[in-house]
Amino acid sequence: MPVTYEVRNIMTEDLITVDADAPLMQAMKKMVEKNIGSVIVSRGDRPVGIVTERDILKDFCVNPRSGESRIADIMSSPLITIDAGTSLGRAADLMAEKKIRRLLVTEDDMIKGIVTERDIMRATLYVFKTLSDAWI
Repeated sequence: MPVTYEVRNIMTEDLITVDADAPLMQAMKKMVEKNIGSVIVSRGDRPVGIVTERDILKDFCVNPRSGESRIADIMSSPLITIDAGTSLGRAADLMAEKKIRRLLVTEDDMIKGIVTERDIMRATLYVFKTLSDAWI
């Protein structure tokens, strides 16, 4: 019997957003305050990109006044999404293929959450441990 674990079971539903035209410092403050590695960038109610720790680091390496940048200037876009019913294996494959660490999760064409590489690792370890314990 195959073990299937869907993205919806491990995604984080509480998405933190910032406005695309806001200063980068606002995104940085939210990331520190919430202890997260990325924020979703929006224009109005529409998500248009994502800013990650890596995006910020890359910008600081080439722009010493990076804190004054606009979020839209460094965000990654377009957003890469995955359906909530997709298996963890397919999500991991997509992350590897696209060379990214986060996917936005959709259901009925609406963004419902985010899943990270770390979420997939934790869930995979949990499945392995559960199966291992069952064999003892």
